[in-house]
Amino acid sequence: MVKILGLGPSGAALGAALGKAAVVERSGRYFKACGEAVPVETPMVGREYIVDRVKKYRFFSGDRLIGEVSYSKPRWYILDKAAWVESLRSAIEAEEWGDGVVVDARGPYASRGEKLIVAMAYVEGMRREEETADFIYPPGLTGFFWIFPHGGVYNVGGGFLGVRDPTPLVKEFAARLGGRIRLLRGAPLTVMPQIDLGVEGSYKIGEAAGLVYPLTGEGIRPGVLSALALAEALKTRRPLEEYGRRVRHIVRQIELQKRLLSLAARLAARGGSISLLADDALLRDYIEEELSARGLFLALAKRPGAVARLVAALLRR
Repeated sequence: MVKILGLGPSGAALGAALGKAAVVERSGRYFKACGEAVPVETPMVGREYIVDRVKKYRFFSGDRLIGEVSYSKPRWYILDKAAWVESLRSAIEAEEWGDGVVVDARGPYASRGEKLIVAMAYVEGMRREEETADFIYPPGLTGFFWIFPHGGVYNVGGGFLGVRDPTPLVKEFAARLGGRIRLLRGAPLTVMPQIDLGVEGSYKIGEAAGLVYPLTGEGIRPGVLSALALAEALKTRRPLEEYGRRVRHIVRQIELQKRLLSLAARLAARGGSISLLADDALLRDYIEEELSARGLFLALAKRPGAVARLVAALLRR
């Protein structure tokens, strides 16, 4: 028997994958501030919950366009996330709790590591390029604003290291875009997670386990993948070992992104920006959550002048 604490995307996905579980969820209808975007290959996402699509990504440093990545077909789906999570919850046959396995899926409320608050708003009255997601990196801050299409409105939000409450920044940003805010909410995000998969018999999945990508804040896909990984691992003789093996690639990407985020924070504090290294190949890896040391070295080799400026910024007091 499995007891699941928390029915956000990862907990609900685990329960739906198992079919039966004892569940503990304090909230009613699910909602968490985020971009509500998932890569098209994300498992367990029904087409009826897709409200928009993205096949083009633009990256800005302030108002300056620094890069663009396009695909011939949609690369992301934008979800009615609340309705999707509710559908997963409804697929779980609730059981009475007895002895068995406990799985913590309480997201940032059970995770270890540095957190920040992200704020998002549904904004109407704007006109933007269709099927396009924008990332805007303001000078002097470590983090970004996002603008994602959302079925006739836009999901506009942001989060930044060292900013306790980004709500005023998001309000100001939406106003500059010429839109009207229909809804504005905030939520914690584990931005420098410490990976903790639990112990034998008591496991963690999703953001509770630290499985969220620091540079993008993406947590839905790794949350679902970790849920499915644990569901399979529980069928084996050594579940924790098998679970760790199945999420190893996610953990490696998170650890690399943590190092890059620390570098970005140091550069921002000294007036520099890691965006100087941006090129199409590196930005595509960023979108795909496939950043690698090799890709970074190639980007460095292409931009020796930018590297010199970054080193100078790091040495500046």
